[in-house]
Amino acid sequence: MQVVIPFLLSALGLYLLIGLIFGIALVSVGVKAIDPQAGGTGPLFRLLILPGSVVFWPCLLRRWVGKNAPPEERSAHRPAAR
Repeated sequence: MQVVIPFLLSALGLYLLIGLIFGIALVSVGVKAIDPQAGGTGPLFRLLILPGSVVFWPCLLRRWVGKNAPPEERSAHRPAAR
């Protein structure tokens, strides 16, 4: 048990460090590639999305590198709005 907790904390710290580096890159240049509508946003918006990009960096990296389109919403109210 004395080895497991420091290992988990180190792994979490490494995950967050990679996420911070990725998040800074994403909010600097990559946000336009993931969402073209976010191209004209200001620094406040980019500051707001930074914490989420740090936490969810694996998903966002896959979207950024893969150039995948955002998933289409499929809910009951979507056909009624068309």
